[in-house]
Amino acid sequence: MLTQIQIDRFEKEGFLVLKGVIDEDDIKRLERGVANNPPLDGTLDPNAPIYPAPGRYTLATQSPRDPDLGFIIENEVIVDAARDLLEEDPVLTAYVIYDRTPEGSGLPAHHDYKRWRPVGSSMRWIFTIVPFCDFDQRTGPLYLAPGSHRAERVHKGSGPCLEVDPAVKPGPDEFIDPGLERGDLLLMNMHLWHRADPNRSGQHRVGLFNKYAASSCPPATGYYLFHDDVANTLQEKNRKLIPAHSALEVKTTRAILTRKKDEMEIFLVRSGDQLGLPGGAAFDERVIPDWDLGNYIGPCQQYLREQVKIQTPWLSYIGDYVEGEGLARVYGYSFNDNGFPVGYEGVWLPVSNLPQHNLSMDWLLEATNRWLDPNIVRGKGLSQAACRVDQFAY
Repeated sequence: MLTQIQIDRFEKEGFLVLKGVIDEDDIKRLERGVANNPPLDGTLDPNAPIYPAPGRYTLATQSPRDPDLGFIIENEVIVDAARDLLEEDPVLTAYVIYDRTPEGSGLPAHHDYKRWRPVGSSMRWIFTIVPFCDFDQRTGPLYLAPGSHRAERVHKGSGPCLEVDPAVKPGPDEFIDPGLERGDLLLMNMHLWHRADPNRSGQHRVGLFNKYAASSCPPATGYYLFHDDVANTLQEKNRKLIPAHSALEVKTTRAILTRKKDEMEIFLVRSGDQLGLPGGAAFDERVIPDWDLGNYIGPCQQYLREQVKIQTPWLSYIGDYVEGEGLARVYGYSFNDNGFPVGYEGVWLPVSNLPQHNLSMDWLLEATNRWLDPNIVRGKGLSQAACRVDQFAY
């Protein structure tokens, strides 16, 4: 367990380094896993370099199916530290190993709370970073800007989702080198600004950059969906660390629209004698190149424009439910009182009195109750297209 002094330091500075806490045998096992699983380039860019040409490469997606990679997900040192800092049970939202090959370029200053990414749009998550080599002046330090996470930026809004004020980019003199070495564990706040130097050495600069979120704070875009095989690499008692996994794929996306009148109401569309949620086939926007697929807000908003004649400014993930031969990724949006008073092509019904005989989705009430659950902490998810001009869009 972390001490109160360590927790207080993390809250103040936005990061905490635990020196040499990852066993050497675990690092060597991870290195075997990396050797057996060639890295991806992590993008959809046709001009991306081909491994191992100079660059930064990603080993992610379903790679922890390999037990030599997946075992680290349930490492007690990492999970216990994440639990102490998140103040509740953590869940894995991203499994990522980065390989910056010799002469690979660095990264400019940025933070990783991003409203369009499944791995970055939770309202409370942390990095758990384990270097496989010393991140020194030769391989390229990971520089951090202490205090730049500004926790007060996150606050309650007027609706069901938290608000995040715009970030303030720190000056170049505000970054420090924490002196990360092989086997250290860096715990880093999601909003902390950081950057990396190029790899000027002749060796690969490799590290684990996993993300754990508080279990009550799902990503606003929805989780990256792991295959059941990934969860099955873990001990049964620890499979709850993978909150979204399935042998099925997301095939459709739907929206739960609610408003508060005399009581809470939900909007449903008609299809013959059936009532259901607006939506349709899920597809990837492919606007911003990256590996963490799962954001279907863009197509969901498209169906809302076509079927309900509305453009929502955001949507927030509720859950994944079996529909047909796949999963439906369901988002929510709550109306305020400022809408133009015109009728919608559908019907508003009280949540407390939904008919059971003609609903086209047997999970609709369960999903609605989850959307209205005040114990779930939500953010406002955006489509990739909405964030292409400003990846830190608020």
